[in-house]
Amino acid sequence: MTSILPFNHSPVVKRLLGWKKGEGEEKWSEKAVKSLVKKLKKSGNLEELEKAVSTQSPGTKCITIARSS
Repeated sequence: MTSILPFNHSPVVKRLLGWKKGEGEEKWSEKAVKSLVKKLKKSGNLEELEKAVSTQSPGTKCITIARSS
């Protein structure tokens, strides 16, 4: 995980940002992950996303993200 992340991130945001591939657009990545975490917390799918990303297994559940209104 990169050490330039600010300390105001929740542990789940830090873990998900650790899986980011590629460089650049740090601010955008942080904002996108925070938004994703917020949406998935509401639907109860946050743990499934972490499981899918960390195991990288096709056997994990499909994660759907509600459209912004």
